[in-house]
Amino acid sequence: MLLNPSQVRVPSLRQIRAYMRHMGWVAQTPGSAGTLWLRDQSKVGIPNVAVNDREIAHGVLKRLAYIEQESEEKLALRIRHHLMDVAFLRAAKDYRITDTIPFEAAATVIGSTRKLLRASGTTAWREQSEIGGNYTRRGDQVLKSARMDHTLEGSFVIPVLIPLTEPTERAVPEPRSENLELFTSAPEPFERRVTRTLAQAILAVREIIVQPERSPTMRDLHDVVQRGVSREFCTALANILAEPAVGEFETRFEWAEAVPVAATMPQSVAIESDAQEKITQAAERLKRGRIDTRSTFSGDIVELRHVSGDPFGYIVVSTIRRGRRSEIRIRLPFDQYLEAVAWHRAQRVVIIEGEVTLGSGRRLAVETPISCRPIDEILLPVE
Repeated sequence: MLLNPSQVRVPSLRQIRAYMRHMGWVAQTPGSAGTLWLRDQSKVGIPNVAVNDREIAHGVLKRLAYIEQESEEKLALRIRHHLMDVAFLRAAKDYRITDTIPFEAAATVIGSTRKLLRASGTTAWREQSEIGGNYTRRGDQVLKSARMDHTLEGSFVIPVLIPLTEPTERAVPEPRSENLELFTSAPEPFERRVTRTLAQAILAVREIIVQPERSPTMRDLHDVVQRGVSREFCTALANILAEPAVGEFETRFEWAEAVPVAATMPQSVAIESDAQEKITQAAERLKRGRIDTRSTFSGDIVELRHVSGDPFGYIVVSTIRRGRRSEIRIRLPFDQYLEAVAWHRAQRVVIIEGEVTLGSGRRLAVETPISCRPIDEILLPVE
């Protein structure tokens, strides 16, 4: 049976073009009627329209589905989420949440989820133990662009869609020596940094604050703040878990296909309601004790350099420093540089501790890092 546009959630023409570029389609010179896209022996024409036309978009979708031997429904969902991270937020309790949820509990989950995302938008820009109303404009822009999809079956599941900026390729510098080993990649969009911070923060709360039998130390709190946890984040999470109708809060992530993510990033994090008291206590301690994170920063590796025979290698990390995008060069012993090459290939984000100085060419640099490791490695201190 042929599907009509009303039966398929048709992606926009902009979304279709972004998907096609990523999948290797090449747009030819536009003509008076439209643009022809080519890939291998296949052709797809997209008519010129000033605004998005759902009928035209559905025609292009149908042609792509035929070429890719995929159903229209599945391809439409893949294209719609191609440049979107999706966080599925699930509140569950065996006997209180089945097909429905108490309205008050639903309002708490949605309102507190907004606070979780807003706090992550700020701590993705600058890590801090207490935001205190000083939310960043850039983080709030991500919050405003986020969408809520239709709820799904399975207790109470809210899909939150976070659109990403289409990544731009990084210019590759000309190597000055034949002995130079050089790898480069595009920096992650800021919107991905926000979603990643949300995932890291929830995982850090569970692993460092909730699961250990003891209360968190100041070093523990320092570690969670480095990963994006703030007092406001803990308070919002505790408010969800305090709802009598919520026995467990789970966040599952589906990462946008257009921006690769490390396989080690959390796919699902669940926290049971009996953790609420511990998380509330952590929020109070974050308010009382200021955590200094000026000597640490995190980000994705966008460049690696090594000259044959040099006992050191260099990585460049894209991060946020003092309210602006920055790239910081870190010098590593060769054995650790080789580890960084593997982290880069696996798309793993790193966290660095060390003094940032002005290096050669007035570039920001860390010449002797105290530590450099993937941020998804949450290492609890030995008792």
